[in-house]
Amino acid sequence: MENYDEEEVQEVEVDDGKKRKIPLRSNVWAHFTKLPCGNKGKCHHCRKTFAANRGNTTNLKNHLDRCRSYQDVKVEGDPKQQVLFRQKGKDKDDGVVKVSGGFSQEACRMALVKMIVKDELPFSFVEAEGFLEFMQTCCPRFDVPSRRTITRDILELYQHEKGLLKSVLGASKQRVCITTDTWTSIQMSNYMVITAHFIDAEWVLHKRILSFTPIANHKGDGIGKLIETCLIDWGIERLFTITVDNASANKVAITYVKKKLANWSVNSMILNGLYMHVRCSAHIINLIVQDGLAEVNHSIASIRNAVKYVRSSPARLQKFKTCVDREKISYGGLMVLDVPTRWNSTYLMLHKAVVFEKAFDRMKEDDGHYVNWFVEEEGEKKREGPPSDDDWGNARRLVNFLSVFYCVTLKFSSSLNVTSNDYLNEMARVLIHLKSLATSSDDLLRKMAEKMEQKFAKYWGDSFDQVNMLLFVANVLDPRCKLEFVTFCFSNMYESRKVEELKSNIKELLMKLYNSYIGGSDVRNSGGVCCGDIYDGSSGGGGGGGGGGASASSNIMSIDLFSSFKMMKQSSNDDISSKNDVEKYLTDVNESASDAHFDILTWWKLNGHRYPILSQIAKDVLAIPVSTVASESAFSTGGRVLDPFRSSLTHKTVESLICTQNWLRSTLLGERIIQPTQEETEFYEVIEAEFGRPIVAQQEQAAEE
Repeated sequence: MENYDEEEVQEVEVDDGKKRKIPLRSNVWAHFTKLPCGNKGKCHHCRKTFAANRGNTTNLKNHLDRCRSYQDVKVEGDPKQQVLFRQKGKDKDDGVVKVSGGFSQEACRMALVKMIVKDELPFSFVEAEGFLEFMQTCCPRFDVPSRRTITRDILELYQHEKGLLKSVLGASKQRVCITTDTWTSIQMSNYMVITAHFIDAEWVLHKRILSFTPIANHKGDGIGKLIETCLIDWGIERLFTITVDNASANKVAITYVKKKLANWSVNSMILNGLYMHVRCSAHIINLIVQDGLAEVNHSIASIRNAVKYVRSSPARLQKFKTCVDREKISYGGLMVLDVPTRWNSTYLMLHKAVVFEKAFDRMKEDDGHYVNWFVEEEGEKKREGPPSDDDWGNARRLVNFLSVFYCVTLKFSSSLNVTSNDYLNEMARVLIHLKSLATSSDDLLRKMAEKMEQKFAKYWGDSFDQVNMLLFVANVLDPRCKLEFVTFCFSNMYESRKVEELKSNIKELLMKLYNSYIGGSDVRNSGGVCCGDIYDGSSGGGGGGGGGGASASSNIMSIDLFSSFKMMKQSSNDDISSKNDVEKYLTDVNESASDAHFDILTWWKLNGHRYPILSQIAKDVLAIPVSTVASESAFSTGGRVLDPFRSSLTHKTVESLICTQNWLRSTLLGERIIQPTQEETEFYEVIEAEFGRPIVAQQEQAAEE
C-alpha cells in the first residue's frame, strides 16, 4: 500500500451507500499533474500520461522508476548539495571553478555531437568498444547514441547553427564581402566554397563559411549560379565585394552575379557593382614570384632533390642527423619539402636547407648512395643535383630576395585581421624592392627583378585596370594614413603627374561612396525654405489692383518668419555637416604611425560617432579580404573529412560537417556575432525609406531621361 499524506483526504461514496475517506495526494504527485478527468496523471519529466484509477498511484510510481528523463535530473543524496568542477583553460594551469548543473542526457549528447564535428572524428567512433567502456565507467547513466543517430544530430545542429547565423545576417543592414574558390576531392568531385566576411556592430571582424557544395564544372556561369543560389539561401541582399583568383572564369561569374543582383534591388550593389571584383593579391604575388624563380630552376631543383633524398627513408634521415651533429649545426627541426606550385613553400624549404649546407656536403663524403642517387634517371632524364657551391650561393641570395614577398604574402593571407588597409603599403613595398634590384650589379637578381617587374605591371601597373580602387580608399580610412600617406606611396611608385591624378580619383571615389550612403544628391534641399514658399506669387502682377496687394500682405503676416528662418538655418547646417563629413575626417590630425599595437577597428569603434556616415563606409570597406586564403583553408578540412575511408558521405553531410565545424570553432576562438545596434538599424531604414536609390543610380537614370 502506498504512503499517503493523511492530511489530504476526500470523502467518496462507495457501493453500499456509505461514505469513506480516501487519500487524495501521494508523494508521487510531486512529479505528476492530475488531469481534469480525475483518473490520469501527466509526468512532469517525459510528458507522458498514465492511469491512476481510484487514487491508486502504483502505476505512476512504477513509471517513475523507469522514466529516463526523471533519472537524468534525479540528484542522489542531499538535493541542496552543489557539485563543483574545474573547467580547464587553454593552458594546463588555467581553469575556472564552476557549479555543475546536474546530469542531462540532452546536454551530454549535444557535447558528443560537437566533439565529433570539431575533432573530425568518424561517426562510428560512438560504437567503438573503448569509447563505450569509457562512458560506462565515467558516466553510466548516459545512453550513448548510435552512429545513425549521431548523423541525424549533426544535420540538426547544422540547421540550428545556420538559423542563428542567418538571423544575424538577415537582421544586419550592412553589406557582406565574400571569397570563393573551387577544389577537387580525392573522389574526383568538384567542390566550391563560399566564405562571408563582415564586421559586426561591435567592430569585430568575422569570417563564416556559408556554402561547401559540389559544382559541375569550373565555368563562369556555373560559379555565378552557385553564388546566386547561396545569396538567396542565406537571404543576403547587400553584397559589397567578391574576392577571387585570376582565373578568367571568375570574371564571367562576377558579371553574371552583377546582372542578377541588378534585378533584385537598387541597394543590392554599391555604385552599380563597379568595384565588386577584387583579385586575390596572394595569387598575384605567386604569379610574380614564379616568373622570377624560372631564372634559378636548376638550383632550386637540385636542393629539392637533396631534401627529397634525406626524407625518403628513416635510415637516410638518421644518417643526415649524424652529419648534422658532426658539423655541430644547431637546428630547431629538419627541412620541409616544398610544393613546386607554391613559391612560399619553396622559400621555406630554401630558408631551412641553407642552414644545413655543410651537412649536405658531408653526406657526399660519408654516404656513397647519396651521389649515386642523383645519377639515376627519374622519368626520362637524370635527376638535378647534388647541389653545388653555386646552387647554395643562389639559394642564399634567393632567401634574402624572397623574404620581402614572403612577409607581404603573410599579411595578405590573414583572415582574422583587417587586410584591406595594408594593401597599398605592401604593394608599394614590392614595387620599390623590385625597382631597387633592377639596377643591381648582381646579374641573377637583376634578371629576376626585371621579369617580376613586368608581371607586376600587368596586374598593378599605373593603368590600374586590374586594381580595385576601394582598396586605396581602405588605406585612406586608416586614421594613421589618410590621403597624405597614399600620396607618399604613389610618389615612390609613379611620376608626379600620375600621383596627382590618382589622389584626385581616390578622393572623388570616397565622395561618391559618401553620397551613395547618404542616399541622394538632393538631400541638401530637403526641408529647405525658399522665397517661393513665402511669396507664392499672389503679390505679383500689375493688374492685381489693391485687392491683390491686400491678399499678399495678409499671406505674409500669417507666416512665422522666425520659424521659417530657423528651418532654413537648420537645413543649411545639416547640409554643411553632411557635406563636410569626409573633409572633417581628412583634415583631423592623423593618429601616430609608430604605435605597434594600433587596432583600426577599435579606433573606429571609439571614434565612429564623429563621422556617422563615414564609419558605415569604413565598416564595409575594411571588411574586404584581399586574398582567397580564407576559402582555400576550407579545403584542408575537406581533405580530412573526405579521406579514402569516408568516400560514401553525401554532399549534404560533407557541407554540414565543414560549415558547422567552422561556426563552432569561430565561437571557440573568441569571435562573437553582435546584432546591429538600434541606431544602426534605424540609420539604414531611414536612408532606404527617405532616399531609396543610391546617388549614382539616380544620376544614371537622369542621364538616360
